[in-house]
Amino acid sequence: MGRVTDYLSLKLENKGSVARDHLANERTYLAWIRTSLSLVTVGVAIRQLYRMTIDLGDDANATSDTTAGDPLAGKVLGVCFVALGMAFVFVGLYRYFHSQLLMTKGKFPVSRTMVGACAVATLALLVGLLVSMFTDEH
Repeated sequence: MGRVTDYLSLKLENKGSVARDHLANERTYLAWIRTSLSLVTVGVAIRQLYRMTIDLGDDANATSDTTAGDPLAGKVLGVCFVALGMAFVFVGLYRYFHSQLLMTKGKFPVSRTMVGACAVATLALLVGLLVSMFTDEH
């Protein structure tokens, strides 16, 4: 078992801020995972909320129960949030190993494009959710 962990583990001499930098890289990866899980949770919640049935009670105009929103819109938005959450896992994994590789070479990658793309994708889904909420005819 010792040989396997020796092969899989990267061992670096702890000079200067090496340990601190690599631990910060791990914390950043865990933040990507936490964000991913949050997006998946939002996706599942949206899907379930759009499937809910509202009891209209004694309303004179109501003939039966109705759903809380357009089920198709809820399904699409929910799936998109879950897919984005899954993508964040891969982005975080790529970012972790890429940063680790460059830190062993004394460099640090600035991830403007990746962070910008994630922000735009998340914002697009949130705008879609907002539009869905205000165009609901129920």
